[in-house]
Amino acid sequence: MTSKDTHQHGSETEQVIETVASWSEITIKEGRFNATAFQIGNREIGHVHLGGTVDISYPPSLRDQLIADGRTEEHHFASNSPTGTTFYIKSEDDIDNAVWLFRLSYLHCVWSLQKREETNSNLANIAVEEELDKLDPSDALRSVFETTAVSSP
Repeated sequence: MTSKDTHQHGSETEQVIETVASWSEITIKEGRFNATAFQIGNREIGHVHLGGTVDISYPPSLRDQLIADGRTEEHHFASNSPTGTTFYIKSEDDIDNAVWLFRLSYLHCVWSLQKREETNSNLANIAVEEELDKLDPSDALRSVFETTAVSSP
């Protein structure tokens, strides 16, 4: 990222971008509507828009539990989307939750790939259950995560 990009995103959004970009096998792509998209291979784990709007898709049951837990809300543009969520980075206080949401999406993608044995050695070595423990999700969210990671395409 150039210094111009940093100024356009704002310091809070830039901190989120730098954190997520540092994870194993994450690539950054330019997304639609002034977004920075994060991918593992050809799978997007989410994106953040210029003004700090974070959009992440999850399997429907995981999305619903995240909303019930108050971690995120329905997608800001497509509120009838069964998978889309939106979180707004408004201040420094929102950075941790934005990173948490991206990390959950990342771990879900990694675990799904591991279960289907479609990982390289870097992703195969990620201890998803231990990483999930660090996120300290609600019991309901953990249960949904484990169920959807096994059944996701």
